[in-house]
Amino acid sequence: MLLRSLAIVSALVIPALMAVSAVSGVLSSAGLGWLGPALAAACAIPILYHAVDNRSQAVIGAALAAMAAGSSPGVPDMLAMTGDPESLPIHDLRERALPMSRLGSRDYVALRGYLRDAWVVDEYAVNSGERPDQDDRAKAVLLPLLGSEDEVIAEDGLLVVARVSPERLDGPSLQTLRGRLGPVDVDIADSLFTVQGASMAGLEQPPVVLLDTLDQPNRGQALTRAALAIGAALLALVLLMTAIPGVGPGNPGASKGEGA
Repeated sequence: MLLRSLAIVSALVIPALMAVSAVSGVLSSAGLGWLGPALAAACAIPILYHAVDNRSQAVIGAALAAMAAGSSPGVPDMLAMTGDPESLPIHDLRERALPMSRLGSRDYVALRGYLRDAWVVDEYAVNSGERPDQDDRAKAVLLPLLGSEDEVIAEDGLLVVARVSPERLDGPSLQTLRGRLGPVDVDIADSLFTVQGASMAGLEQPPVVLLDTLDQPNRGQALTRAALAIGAALLALVLLMTAIPGVGPGNPGASKGEGA
């Protein structure tokens, strides 16, 4: 019974928990994104120990469980982004800053705030070593997305740099943006925030994250990733369960080792 429970935890429970943004986000922000796959594999260790006649099968099952746990984060948000983007909950930066738990996250989110188009960094598509032709239109622009239009910023959470198409600048300053969180280049963050007066005002600058609205998955990518995560989890469950002595076809009886 114990080994069966461990197989379920390894193959299904841990990957399901890692698919919850609140869980995977906290782990990512703490630099512990590897913990989910590691726990999934660790739960299968007792099965590997007891599965003397099916150890190779159990090893593959443990590897698939770790793969399922590693590929689960972000899947629900990807499905929402490509299915019904309006279903993503909107975090209003005017009410509260993006929490520190989102630092290091690669989730898809919807944020509402002010695009500060007075502070813009243009992004051009050029080959390595070439200089951009600034007479051409930038392929993207990076600018702060904040919960305030004040000149001096004093946030108690994360600062957000939005990567958007130049056409966004023609819209109102208050916008709702949907995209993927990620790291932002330190030089870009400094040019958009520190130089604008935060450090000169004696304020401690919070960490900065990127909201990339141009990094949009298509429906096929979202379904493929979801299918891989679910398929790996189900196959891992089958392999681990049938590797347990007394469970799989042709296995010796439970007297050879399943825990009670």
